[in-house]
Amino acid sequence: MPITKVYRTFDEINLDLKILKIERDLAYLRFKKDLDQTKESIKPENMIGETPMKIINTLGAFSGPLKSAALTWIFKKLF
Repeated sequence: MPITKVYRTFDEINLDLKILKIERDLAYLRFKKDLDQTKESIKPENMIGETPMKIINTLGAFSGPLKSAALTWIFKKLF
Protein backbone atom coordinates (compact mmCIF):
# COMPACT_ATOMS: atom_id res chain seq x y z
CA MET A 1 0.00 0.00 0.00
CA PRO A 2 1.60 3.30 -1.10
CA ILE A 3 2.21 5.95 1.49
CA THR A 4 0.53 9.23 0.63
CA LYS A 5 2.71 12.26 1.17
CA VAL A 6 1.08 15.18 2.95
CA TYR A 7 2.19 18.63 1.90
CA ARG A 8 1.91 21.57 4.25
CA THR A 9 2.97 24.35 1.87
CA PHE A 10 3.15 25.07 -1.81
CA ASP A 11 6.93 25.34 -1.45
CA GLU A 12 7.06 21.64 -0.52
CA ILE A 13 5.04 20.79 -3.63
CA ASN A 14 7.24 22.96 -5.84
CA LEU A 15 10.38 21.37 -4.41
CA ASP A 16 9.08 17.88 -5.17
CA LEU A 17 8.11 18.99 -8.67
CA LYS A 18 11.63 20.35 -9.26
CA ILE A 19 13.14 17.08 -8.02
CA LEU A 20 10.86 15.04 -10.29
CA LYS A 21 11.76 17.24 -13.28
CA ILE A 22 15.47 16.76 -12.64
CA GLU A 23 14.98 12.99 -12.29
CA ARG A 24 13.00 12.94 -15.55
CA ASP A 25 15.67 14.97 -17.36
CA LEU A 26 18.39 12.68 -16.04
CA ALA A 27 16.48 9.58 -17.17
CA TYR A 28 16.04 11.13 -20.63
CA LEU A 29 19.76 11.90 -20.91
CA ARG A 30 20.63 8.34 -19.86
CA PHE A 31 18.22 6.99 -22.46
CA LYS A 32 19.71 9.24 -25.14
CA LYS A 33 23.25 8.15 -24.20
CA ASP A 34 22.24 4.47 -24.33
CA LEU A 35 20.57 5.01 -27.70
CA ASP A 36 23.70 6.69 -29.09
CA GLN A 37 25.86 3.82 -27.79
CA THR A 38 23.51 1.29 -29.40
CA LYS A 39 23.62 3.14 -32.73
CA GLU A 40 27.42 3.19 -32.53
CA SER A 41 27.63 -0.51 -31.72
CA ILE A 42 25.54 -1.58 -34.72
CA LYS A 43 27.63 0.28 -37.28
CA PRO A 44 29.15 -2.20 -39.75
CA GLU A 45 32.72 -1.30 -38.83
CA ASN A 46 31.98 -2.05 -35.17
CA MET A 47 30.09 -5.27 -35.86
CA ILE A 48 32.75 -7.03 -37.91
CA GLY A 49 35.70 -5.84 -35.89
CA GLU A 50 38.80 -3.82 -36.49
CA THR A 51 41.04 -6.29 -38.37
CA PRO A 52 38.67 -7.11 -41.26
CA MET A 53 37.98 -3.40 -41.73
CA LYS A 54 41.71 -2.68 -41.94
CA ILE A 55 42.06 -5.39 -44.58
CA ILE A 56 39.12 -4.05 -46.58
CA ASN A 57 40.50 -0.50 -46.37
CA THR A 58 43.90 -1.76 -47.53
CA LEU A 59 42.28 -3.57 -50.44
CA GLY A 60 40.64 -0.31 -51.43
CA ALA A 61 44.03 0.77 -52.77
CA PHE A 62 44.02 -2.12 -55.25
CA SER A 63 41.87 -2.42 -58.34
CA GLY A 64 40.68 -4.96 -60.85
CA PRO A 65 41.18 -8.72 -60.66
CA LEU A 66 43.59 -8.59 -57.71
CA LYS A 67 41.00 -6.85 -55.56
CA SER A 68 38.25 -9.27 -56.63
CA ALA A 69 40.42 -12.30 -55.87
CA ALA A 70 41.44 -10.95 -52.47
CA LEU A 71 37.86 -10.11 -51.49
CA THR A 72 36.64 -13.53 -52.62
CA TRP A 73 39.32 -15.24 -50.53
CA ILE A 74 38.49 -13.11 -47.46
CA PHE A 75 34.75 -13.79 -47.70
CA LYS A 76 35.34 -17.52 -48.11
CA LYS A 77 37.44 -17.48 -44.94
CA LEU A 78 34.88 -15.45 -43.02
CA PHE A 79 31.76 -17.29 -44.15
